[in-house]
Amino acid sequence: MRFILLPLVVLAFLVMLAVIAIPLWIAFMFLLWRLVMPWLIVALVVWAVFAISGGSRRRRWDRHYYPSPPPSRAPAPSQTWSRPQPRLQPPDPARTELPIDVQVKVEQIRRKVEVLLGYASRFPPFSKDLYLVRQTASEYLPRTIEAYLALPPGQGDRLLIATGKTALQELREQLDLLDSKLDEIAEDLQRQDLSRLLANRRFLEERFGRPRDQEVGGR
Repeated sequence: MRFILLPLVVLAFLVMLAVIAIPLWIAFMFLLWRLVMPWLIVALVVWAVFAISGGSRRRRWDRHYYPSPPPSRAPAPSQTWSRPQPRLQPPDPARTELPIDVQVKVEQIRRKVEVLLGYASRFPPFSKDLYLVRQTASEYLPRTIEAYLALPPGQGDRLLIATGKTALQELREQLDLLDSKLDEIAEDLQRQDLSRLLANRRFLEERFGRPRDQEVGGR
């Protein structure tokens, strides 16, 4: 009998606790909310007022100690369009210069390089000749000229012990070598174009047959 009453007592206690404690807890929280809510609203209003006033004071402080720079004025038309003229430097007598015929040869080589580079698409893939043309423009020709211009003044007519020629003669021969190599590359490129033209003729003959006049003449 005792073991039957104990669970009933516990169950009754829990029911009374739920009936009494839960409404009391709800009433307490509602009362606490009504007491705290007005103060929370007041605190938010005070914080907003201080934030606004602090920002305006900070902007006035920045304008006082860090004034904005004055607007830049557009320069006068004469200042806008006028450019400083470079001063013409007198020729340096102590510098070795290229003779006129050598300058003509150099320009001739440069022109040939420009023409060949204009036909770069006609070279075969990974063409060595096209590589030589580009290297002539970027390295071979400038290095050849600079090597001669680096000589002291008056050394162009001095014999070189290694070759028995003057420096100017050696320069002319090196330029002739570059010039002749470009001519060879141009001739090879022209032969390749002719070969492609003849190959296309053979293709057309195989595709459409030989012309009738040639067949009659052959008979």
